[in-house]
Formats: sequence, C-alpha cells, structure tokens
Amino acid sequence: MSSAKDRITPGQLIFLITQTQIGIGLLSLASKVHGAAKGDAWISVLLAGMLAQLFIFIIWCLGRRFPSLTLYDYLPVLLGKYIGKCIQFLYTAYFISVSSYIIIQFSDTMREWVLIDTPKWIVMSIMSGVCFYLLRESLRTIARFFVLVFFCNFAVIIIAACAYTHVNFLYALPVGQEGLLKIAKGVHEAVNFFAGYEILLVCYPFVEGDNTVKLKAATFANIFTTLMYTFVIFTSLVVFSPPELELLPHPLLYMVKALSFSIVERADLYFLSLWVVVATTSCIGYMFMASKGGASLCQAQHRKAAPYVVVLAFVISLFFQSPLLIREYGRILSNVTYVFVLGIPFVLLMISVVFKVKEARRSAG
Repeated sequence: MSSAKDRITPGQLIFLITQTQIGIGLLSLASKVHGAAKGDAWISVLLAGMLAQLFIFIIWCLGRRFPSLTLYDYLPVLLGKYIGKCIQFLYTAYFISVSSYIIIQFSDTMREWVLIDTPKWIVMSIMSGVCFYLLRESLRTIARFFVLVFFCNFAVIIIAACAYTHVNFLYALPVGQEGLLKIAKGVHEAVNFFAGYEILLVCYPFVEGDNTVKLKAATFANIFTTLMYTFVIFTSLVVFSPPELELLPHPLLYMVKALSFSIVERADLYFLSLWVVVATTSCIGYMFMASKGGASLCQAQHRKAAPYVVVLAFVISLFFQSPLLIREYGRILSNVTYVFVLGIPFVLLMISVVFKVKEARRSAG
C-alpha cells in the first residue's frame, strides 16, 4: 500500500529514526537521569539504549509479519474492525499529545534563553508552522530533510566536546557507587528519551530492502542515539559537580554558555540554533505518525490530515501554561509511552504468532 513517493532507503530510515529520537530531551537528559542515578547516570543511559533495542526488535518482529502494511493497516486484521479502529485512534491521540509536549518544551526553552519577552503562543505557532510546512510532503521528502539535519548532531557533539578543557573525571567515580536500584530508576528516566523508534510501526512497509536490512538500519540508528546520549550525559557529569547538576535544568546549555572563544561569544546561542533544528525534526516525526493515523481513520491521504494534526497539537499546547501542569503532563506521557511502544506491539505480536495471523505472501510489486 506504499506509493513510489513514499519509498525510502534503509540509509534514510537510519536518519528518520535518529532524528525522531534525538529531540527536545537532549538538553534535559543529564538533569533527569542524574536525579535518579547520580554519578552512574551514564550507565543507566547505556542500559536504556539496550532496552530500547529490545523494543525495536519486538516492533521489527511484528513488521516482518506484515511487510507491506503499516500499524494502522494490520490493527483491524489482528483485533477486529471496531477494537482496531479504537486502538488506531488512541495511537493517533498519543502521537498528537507527544507533538504538543515537544512544542511546549521547545517554547519554554526558547523563552528562557533568547525570546524572553515573546509571547508563548507566538513561539509555539512558529514551531507548528515549520512542522506543517514539511508535514505536507511525502515520507521520502521528509527523510531527505532529516538526512541534511542529521549532521547538526555532529556540530552539537563538537561544541560540547570543547568543554573537556575543564573537566574533573573524579565526579563520575567510583563506577557503580549508587547501586542497582538507583541505576534501574535511571534507566526508567532515560528510556523515554529514546522514544522515536516507534516510527518504524508506520514507515516499515515504505523502506526498501529485506527485513534483515531494516533491522540493521533501526539498530544502527539506536546505537548512534545511545552513544550520543552517553557522551552528552558523561560530559555533563565530569564538567559539573553533583550539587551543581541538581540545580541545572539544562546542563548542556549551561556548559556551552561557559565556553569562551577568541572570535565567538555566547556559544550557547549557536548551540541553541542547532538544537532548534534537531528538535523540529523530532516533532515532525511524531506529527507524521499522527497524520498517518488520522488519514487511516478517515480513509484519506496523510497530507490532508496534516493541518488537523498540527492545529490539534498547537491548541493542546496552549492549555499547558503552569510549570506544575506541564510536569504532570510529561509524567503521564512518560508512563503511557510504555503502553504504545512496548505493551500494544507485544500483544499484537503474540496474537499474530499464537493465532498464526500474518500477511499472505504476494508476488513482487
């Protein structure tokens, strides 16, 4: 059911997953995970990456049983028409909710650092407008844009690496000092930052190549995200003392702000400019998944559902102004994420295996 315009290569799948994973949470990752695992936060991130790989494998096992169908296509096959449509609606609502949360976090960060006097709704509308501009395009066009943006990640890494002129590796020692319980709590905090690989549920049939190639592409994307997150959090751990990390909501930005170059001032603003692009791609990824769900429910093209998805995400984001409300919204989403990226796919896979339900093999084409 995939058109030629939506076909992407395994290489483009790597960038699609990576850019959907690495987004708004990059700046607050160190603060959140350190709050749970302290000096062993980097271990928690590595373990969370392994856990994310398990989730990817489950999604891949499900996708290989329905190689030419998206999640929205085989839900009615496995669960029946009415329950299937209900789960489709819940997935669409979930993706819209995540999109709105990204818009909220983006707005708060931008207003805190550079657009202090700009009304919140204007910053949100700018983000929503940029997302809509690309969301109307085919998956191939979106993937090509993600390929270009991917290299911003290397610029982020290079800028952050400059902080190694002022580090204290003793902050991260001794390794394992916090114990298994705190490391496990850190894994719980970190695993949500890896979310984004669930785009495989929607784009699996559009990827060229066999099933093994698709798994390798998704695995490579997750490995890159894991290594980048580990680098970011380890750098934060050795730059800031534990008491300092407790106080900083965005350690990465404060770290870059402290850097001084002979010809460049306020390196954090250059860093933030790169982060804006990366965060936008994550929002586009979730909006694409939501628009595919809305289109499936209404039997329409995803580009026709795109305006409604963007408007809904924008309107929802307007309701969350209080920091306490935003924090609670994020907590609910982090818990619900397990249901949509692990729970439902696992149940669907079990139903498919136990009842031997899978897509009938067709001739090539």
